[in-house]
Amino acid sequence: MLLKNHIAIITGAGGGLGTTFAKKLAEEGAKIILTDVNKELLKQPETELTEMGFQPESYVMDVTNKEQIQEVFKQVFEKYGEINILINNAGGSLYTPRELDKIQENDWDKVLDVNLKGTFLCCQDVVPYMAKNNYGRIINVSSIGGRTASLVTGVAYAAAKGGVIAFSRRLAKEVGKDGITVNTIAPGTVLSGQRMLESWESMADEDKNDILRSIPLGRLSTAEEQADVAVFLSSNKSSYMTGAVIDINGGRLMS
Repeated sequence: MLLKNHIAIITGAGGGLGTTFAKKLAEEGAKIILTDVNKELLKQPETELTEMGFQPESYVMDVTNKEQIQEVFKQVFEKYGEINILINNAGGSLYTPRELDKIQENDWDKVLDVNLKGTFLCCQDVVPYMAKNNYGRIINVSSIGGRTASLVTGVAYAAAKGGVIAFSRRLAKEVGKDGITVNTIAPGTVLSGQRMLESWESMADEDKNDILRSIPLGRLSTAEEQADVAVFLSSNKSSYMTGAVIDINGGRLMS
């Protein structure tokens, strides 16, 4: 019960990775606040957590909408008097093209807005609440695509996820005095969620094999392996870590 009585907000909770984050944190005692862009996406994590015996709360929240973020975070803080953990998981390529010549301006804006602007807006709003109690754990989700060239994603996603890393490091310097840590996880390819499954299945066998051969462990990650690291960063076991990027990619990228 590493996170007993902690209040944890997870964005993009309707995706496979977000749902797994929620389940793992709940198993460690956290009170889970699920958020996603529409109610339909929240049904699966709500059901799964309820069947496990937990009582999650759900809010429809678009991470690119400052007013929605402010309203949700305000409601959570007023109800519990604290927000201890924020996992900025909302993101992805959002079904936009990968190739430079096919990316439209609105594709670029969409990916940057959800992945990078959304992380900024959520952090900006949660930090004052965490600072009131001189405690907070912010975990931002980047990607191996923000660390090195990826066959799976395009330049907009790479720019967004690289930006998440730079943003997180600078924020960590700013809020350390308030008892808040800011760390980033950079997953490799994780077969979790419909979008990622579709992206993987659409790849040529040669590209799939190239990826698998590049991973020393010889396989893709599970969502649970990613979530275990998020639990660690959410807990006091990581109390002297901030501004760190943890690569969870089976050794495909070593830095």
